[in-house]
Amino acid sequence: MAKKIDKSRSALLTEIASLKKANRELQKKLLEIQKAKEKWKTKDIDKNLKTIFDNACVGAAVVDLNGTPVASNKFLQKMLKYSGKELQKITFKEITHPDDFDADYKLFKKLITKKIPFYTLEKRYICKDNRIVWGKLTASMIYDDEKKPKYILSLVEDITHKKETEKKLSFEQALMKALMDLLPDSIYFKDIESKFIRVNKAKALRDGFKSEDELIGKTDSDIFRKEHVEEAINDEKEIIRTGKPILNKEEKIERLDGKVSWVSTTKMPLYDSKHKIIGTFGITRDITEKKLTEDLLKESEERYHTLFDKSADGIFIMTDKFIDCNQTVLEMFNCKREDIIGHHPAEFSPEIQPDGENSFSKAQRLINTALSGKTQNFYWKHKRKDGQLFDAEVTLNSLIINKKTFLQATVRDITKTVRASNIQNALYQISEAASIAENMDRLYQKIHNVIKGLMPAENFYIAIYDEKEELLKFPYFVDQFDPPQAPKKLGKGLTEYVLRKGEAALIDEEKDMELRRLGEVELIGAPQAIWLGIPLVLQNKTIGVMVVQDYENKFAYGEEEKQILIFVSNQIAQAISRRQSVEEIKRYTEELKNLNATKDKFFSIIAHDLKNPFITILGFAELLLADFEELTDEEKKYYVEEMKKSAEISHALLQNLLQWSRTQTGRIEYNPQKISLNQIVEQNFSLLKLTAAKKNIALESSIGSDIILSADEDMTDTVIRNLLTNAVKFTSSGGKVSVKAAKINGFVEIRICDTGVGIDEETKSRLFKLDSAISTAGTSNEKGTGLGLIICKEFIEKHGGKIWVESEAGNGSTFIFTLPSA
Repeated sequence: MAKKIDKSRSALLTEIASLKKANRELQKKLLEIQKAKEKWKTKDIDKNLKTIFDNACVGAAVVDLNGTPVASNKFLQKMLKYSGKELQKITFKEITHPDDFDADYKLFKKLITKKIPFYTLEKRYICKDNRIVWGKLTASMIYDDEKKPKYILSLVEDITHKKETEKKLSFEQALMKALMDLLPDSIYFKDIESKFIRVNKAKALRDGFKSEDELIGKTDSDIFRKEHVEEAINDEKEIIRTGKPILNKEEKIERLDGKVSWVSTTKMPLYDSKHKIIGTFGITRDITEKKLTEDLLKESEERYHTLFDKSADGIFIMTDKFIDCNQTVLEMFNCKREDIIGHHPAEFSPEIQPDGENSFSKAQRLINTALSGKTQNFYWKHKRKDGQLFDAEVTLNSLIINKKTFLQATVRDITKTVRASNIQNALYQISEAASIAENMDRLYQKIHNVIKGLMPAENFYIAIYDEKEELLKFPYFVDQFDPPQAPKKLGKGLTEYVLRKGEAALIDEEKDMELRRLGEVELIGAPQAIWLGIPLVLQNKTIGVMVVQDYENKFAYGEEEKQILIFVSNQIAQAISRRQSVEEIKRYTEELKNLNATKDKFFSIIAHDLKNPFITILGFAELLLADFEELTDEEKKYYVEEMKKSAEISHALLQNLLQWSRTQTGRIEYNPQKISLNQIVEQNFSLLKLTAAKKNIALESSIGSDIILSADEDMTDTVIRNLLTNAVKFTSSGGKVSVKAAKINGFVEIRICDTGVGIDEETKSRLFKLDSAISTAGTSNEKGTGLGLIICKEFIEKHGGKIWVESEAGNGSTFIFTLPSA
């Protein structure tokens, strides 16, 4: 600024000198004009004087006593943008600025009344284009021959540039004064020897002086201690040497009186009008308070960052997206900072929260509420970078930073707490279910639902090993791909592996391949991404296995899920055992009831069904003995045939009673193996061929060779023979008996259809009940025992299958049953 002021002052002085020179020349010409004024005539002006008049470097006009220019030179015309003729038509009032007219007019009056010989006035002129120009007017009187005032000679020097320069200089001086007087910072100018040549009031007062003048001629050594003085002088020497300023240098200074403060100093070279460095000037701002505040802020920030970074909770700074986070967050979400910053919380969440609400919508609603100043505290399900979910307690608090509202989000991982609570709740639910479940199926369903509450468990099953039957049974089996599993002998599946080892097993694809390579297991069913099996142990004995598996996400289960299932498995085993005990008691009760019915039926059979055939045999035997000689051969043959029929009925009845009693006492051996259904059907067709032919009944089978059962061959043969025999028995001459089969959910559904007499609803309701078993004669009066269907039902249920009938009286019957598919 000082440089600029020096330049303006120098230019102004040069301009003033030029104007003075022009004025001297004008005065000289004015004297010449005054000497010749006696000879001046309006219409005939001396040629030489007119030339001087017209070519003068100042404006010139001859004005009459009314103020109208009667003559004007080119300079004035150019200056005011009027022609000479236009000027002759106006008065000087019309071209004078209103604010300057009164002063001009008063002097004009004095001039024409001879009170003054001439006058000089700086005034503003209004040009033809309304532009304002400044002129320095010198007006003097021209007298006629009689010494009377005739004209006024007006010389006008254009001082517009000078006025603008003065105005600018005045403004800059005012600014400089305001800057020096009002600025609270220290401002100072130093000469080449670092002595103060000018300072502002703030500098003087700050350094302990009463006025600015007291500092003039002094140096920093009169104010500050040696260390700062040497540094300041070296800085100023470097500025003078290089011309490069020092900007915003923060330094600690100590005055001679011991006062210490912090300042920010800017120093620059000071130039003269020839752009030569003649010293330095500087501005120093006291930043002690700022520095103390910064130190306090820094200390506060350090404390905050210590709490921020060392906090056991995850802390975010955010708006609707994350702006910053602490180290705990990175560890909690298993990711890097760049994975977090700039992202929305919903990106670290499952699509849907446990309450069913969309994560993005819910997060935005909670964020907006917190930004309005209402603290939010809530449960949230978060997702790590690897997709693993965890439970979190989140608190959102608003805070103002630089007049902007942000949120501090505190995230606490409560997975362990939630899981501990869930496990306790699971144990309670399992224990309760063991007491109140209506049956084992309901208990297994409840266990499945409880496990679902602890981890993903879309694919879940429970396998129980039956030692008596040496079978692995699957009372509960839910799977995306595999159908329900039928009871089977122990093999080399993963389930049997856990059963053998008696230890929990977490098996991924790699572990599965390793176990297969070692011959420990074989692939059974669809291959899975992760498989977790937990032994169900009761009194140090493994009674079964509980399994969860996932076909896609290999991270669905880990060590944590394994430990959870191990923890609840004991309670599950106990619940299953208790429920089995209840079921066993129910079963025993039902068995006792059935045994009583069986006893009654048994005695009824002995008393009636078994006695009748023997009565017939004895009756015909007596007739033969009494009338043997009188009977014809044909009559004898008839009696013998009837006796044979009665004997066959008795034999069949005894055979069925024997088989039935063996099933009731558990002495019949159950040995499932792969057998061809088509082969068994064809064998029985061969046995019934003659009987069917006598009644003209067609036997048909549409069973392919691909239908293979996993069943006991003897039991299966007995079931099919009984059902085919009944079908032929109750089908009229010319009818048809057919056998069909289809694979359904791990079982084979077998249909034995006839076109016989059918069964009414009342009879259907009693078909498979021992205490109401019935024996009905066939279409050719064939006799039955009433135990065939009872035995079929016993054998089919032994395989885990079911049997039922579809029939209407007069429209034939279809007996349907299921057996495990191989």
